Amino acid sequence: MASSSEPETPDDALLVSVGILAPRGRDAAVAGQLLDQHDIASTSVASLGELAGLVGRQIGAILVTEEALAGVGVDTLQEALAAQPPWSDVPFIVLANGTSSSRSNHAAARIDQLSNAVLLSRPLHAEELVRSVRSALKARRRQHEARKHLEQLELRERQLFESEAKFHAIANSVDQMIWSTLPDGFHDYYNDRWYEFTGVPEGSTDGEGWNGMFHPDDQEKAWARWGHSLETGEHYEIEYRLRHRTGQYRWVLGRAQPVRDEAGRITRWYGTCTDIHEIKVAEEQRQLMLGEMNHRVKNTLAMVNVMVSQTLRQSENLKDAQVAIQSRIGMMAQAHDRLIKAAWAQTRILEVIEAALAPHRTGEGRFAIEGPDVPIGSKQALALTMALHELSTNATKYGALSGDGDNGKIAVRWKVSQASDGAEVFHLSWTESGGPLVTPPSRKGFGSRMIEQALAGYFNGSAELNYAPEGLSFMLQAPLAGLTI
Repeated sequence: MASSSEPETPDDALLVSVGILAPRGRDAAVAGQLLDQHDIASTSVASLGELAGLVGRQIGAILVTEEALAGVGVDTLQEALAAQPPWSDVPFIVLANGTSSSRSNHAAARIDQLSNAVLLSRPLHAEELVRSVRSALKARRRQHEARKHLEQLELRERQLFESEAKFHAIANSVDQMIWSTLPDGFHDYYNDRWYEFTGVPEGSTDGEGWNGMFHPDDQEKAWARWGHSLETGEHYEIEYRLRHRTGQYRWVLGRAQPVRDEAGRITRWYGTCTDIHEIKVAEEQRQLMLGEMNHRVKNTLAMVNVMVSQTLRQSENLKDAQVAIQSRIGMMAQAHDRLIKAAWAQTRILEVIEAALAPHRTGEGRFAIEGPDVPIGSKQALALTMALHELSTNATKYGALSGDGDNGKIAVRWKVSQASDGAEVFHLSWTESGGPLVTPPSRKGFGSRMIEQALAGYFNGSAELNYAPEGLSFMLQAPLAGLTI
């Protein structure tokens, strides 16, 4: 029989051991020897209290005589049995006295309280005892295996819960929309950023509902690209417009890649949506600006080319040509400076006229300026600046500003009227008075052509110079919309 002393690893050893409580006669010794012969470990105890301790330590099985169950410590044993974990049910083999018909109700109740008990009648039959013990230990072993399996499931469940919690924490902390699908492309997850961006109810875009969130012009392209990725396993990447919770569509970069198992089969798709609307708009504006700058530079160079060519052709000498060219290019540079400060956007007509006339004012009040401060586009502002510069230069040389006195006057007036069809019409006039008599030129120079033709073209209207003897006048008429188109 095995020693009753504690083994080196009592808990592990007890799992396959039999506890014996048989305080009378030689039952304990006989049973211990018999089990030892069949390589079954056992340990003997002297009381129900010690037996309760073996129950608490998860003994493999217990062999107990019927009369021992009537001893002191029954309550302690019942408490130990009740305290077992849900998976545990220690099997008992009870060496019974006589038959069930001779057993009192009280004795039967004590056996029933063991819950998992097998009765063996005495005298003992070796084969029957060993078979019963082995059966009990096998059942006990299955309990422990079930416990380990249950613990593994619980561990995996905790790990899965922790993993999902970490995933959700990470997915909801980034400033990106994250989604995932089954291998067939069925969308079954979106992070909080998706619902915050779109404003749709949770779950409403599961399955194929996501495609309805795209701009109608982008849906077919996005669906075709996604279908290609599902069919080939290639990474998914596309730019599309996604409906924002405000109802507006914003540009988004969509990306996804598959997750594969050991065999290379796709088990899931994970994707992101990145809001690139500001970048996209900025890029479009940059391309538009480059195109506009290219157009304006070509127009400016063409104007300079014509101006230089006409000035050289019409000047009597190189010095006069140099002065005229420098003056005209200088005025163009000033106009460009003002437009650059306004980022080539619309400006106001009063600012343009005041700046164009500033170099020609002497402080003698010879200019009268009057009109509403309407907006004017950048190209129209540049053309008007050049026209006013030509008119002022001509007035200084030959017209109202050429005399020594202050009799010469110039009136610059503009207004907006309404035509018979309801359209708004812009009128601008330049009128000189008090200067020398005017005689029409024998030929028209660059300034005249620029004023009458180029200016009219920029404003989408008509322009006319009038060389009346009492003073030069100029009239510009155009649709009001021509000032900003």
